Amino acid sequence: MSAIDTYAIYPVRGGALRKQLRVRRSTLFMLIVLGVGLEIGYLVLYPWLAGRGAQADPLRRAWEGFLPMLATLYQRLDWFSYVSTFSWPAFFYGYLFPLLILLGLLLFGLWLAVAVGNRAGRIILQNASFYLRPIFGTVFFLSVMLGITMVIAPIHLHELTRTMLQSGLYGKMVETYHLNPYIAHTTVLSHDLLQLLIEQLPKNLSEVPSTTGPVWMDISILIALLGHADPARIILGWRVLALVAHLLNVGLLWSLTSEQKPLQRISATLFYAWNPLVLLLGIAFVHPEMLMITFMLLSLLSFQRRTILLGWVFALLASLISLSGLILLPLLFLYAIRRAWLSGCALLFLSVLGILGITALVLFLAYVPYWQDWGVTGILVGIRDVFWQRNAINSLDAAVLGMPVHLPANMRSWFLAQNWSEAALLIMCLYVFIAIWFTDTFEALLQWSGGLLLLWIFLQPIYWPWYLMLPLTVISITTSRREILIMFLLLIGALISYYFWQWSHVWEGQALVTIGVPCLIWGWALFFYATWQMTHGDWRDGGQLIDEDSRPQKLQRPPWFSRPNWRSRPLRTHR
Repeated sequence: MSAIDTYAIYPVRGGALRKQLRVRRSTLFMLIVLGVGLEIGYLVLYPWLAGRGAQADPLRRAWEGFLPMLATLYQRLDWFSYVSTFSWPAFFYGYLFPLLILLGLLLFGLWLAVAVGNRAGRIILQNASFYLRPIFGTVFFLSVMLGITMVIAPIHLHELTRTMLQSGLYGKMVETYHLNPYIAHTTVLSHDLLQLLIEQLPKNLSEVPSTTGPVWMDISILIALLGHADPARIILGWRVLALVAHLLNVGLLWSLTSEQKPLQRISATLFYAWNPLVLLLGIAFVHPEMLMITFMLLSLLSFQRRTILLGWVFALLASLISLSGLILLPLLFLYAIRRAWLSGCALLFLSVLGILGITALVLFLAYVPYWQDWGVTGILVGIRDVFWQRNAINSLDAAVLGMPVHLPANMRSWFLAQNWSEAALLIMCLYVFIAIWFTDTFEALLQWSGGLLLLWIFLQPIYWPWYLMLPLTVISITTSRREILIMFLLLIGALISYYFWQWSHVWEGQALVTIGVPCLIWGWALFFYATWQMTHGDWRDGGQLIDEDSRPQKLQRPPWFSRPNWRSRPLRTHR
């Protein structure tokens, strides 16, 4: 990237500084206005978070009994009586139609905040750390405010609360009943209050203990110990933990983007910090992906700072929180080996030995408390349940199987979840094999990792909206506009999926809208953009056509297959 000459932009240095000061003041004002507007929007969202069955819901009664002051706040913010006076279309299920409008307004507010951040990042160039420090402080303070709004938000029994209740039950099984949650059946705890709440939810075959990482189990024990077997205290403990992880993620993203793409670090941080998907499904309804993002960001930050072994430790911890994080381990391992290979054969050997030793040590320490009557077989079963799924929920596979026009029997067997999982795993293995030759820089690692996560989102038989949080975070660090575009479209689809799950009867083919339509729009957008570039080109500098490939670019090391063999390389010079 060529240096930016601010003296060529502004006549004198004082003019440039005054321009940056004005931009900083206007940016602070706009961010405060947008932050307050989003805060009002999340407060308006409270009636839907409280559910329809107001006082009849046992989880909501326990929550309001634990925090009685919030019950008055919920009553003052309950404006369903005003909504019910309008006659909404029957397709939108009555009072749920304003929820769709509200989610759209929240997403539009996020887009405005990202646009403000992009403008400020392009203009504030000199003394960036000095001029951007107040902006980061404002973003962080408003993130705390929005996070606290989600911590004290109402709650009711819903499919989205299953993870918090189930994780609390796992911790209680160890802390109170001294059982191994990986092998003990929950029917032996039919008298437990958490189990009674879970039994009131529809049966979900995708929630099995084997897919939960041992580090998340350890955290569940701590939450259950602090919660004293009270469901409301356990919910509050999970939310506070998610808020701390969220704020830590905001700081890590700011640090990562300050070197990766400094002109877009404000917008990238805002895209994560104020994202309705992260705030709703990461803090109000806590899921393991929130903590997995924290450790994955620590891993990427370590790789960016060239501390390979520390980054590998954080990547392992992220994978041991949620086993779906194993998807990124092959790419991270290849990048670590490639960085070590640049320093010589001796360091390469030591790095490989260190990575293998650290992996064995971390796995031993993580799984040894649950090893009895479980062992290697249980670990392999957990990995199998992640990559070889036996049910289809909210995915393209589920949409195909749930079509009103049934496929022939021999063709329908191809779309069963087991066969679909094998095909998806094969495609991802081919993707990783291709990525081996191109993952030679940190930016390439981010882009190929984001692409692999998106491929997993598209192809897996089971899809939930919170699965999108990790690829959203990784892609926000990259400079690839194509991945950012598809990420934004999938974000819209994830919020629509959250809306669909408020229906009394969930639509099985929702993936056609939440995944299929975004992919279709993305493909056509790339087609029309490529066509426009071919016909018009890039006209700058007085009407001259500039080829994209003729611009000066940063020199990169060629991929492995295009390098000379070992004999034709010059000898290394020892320092």
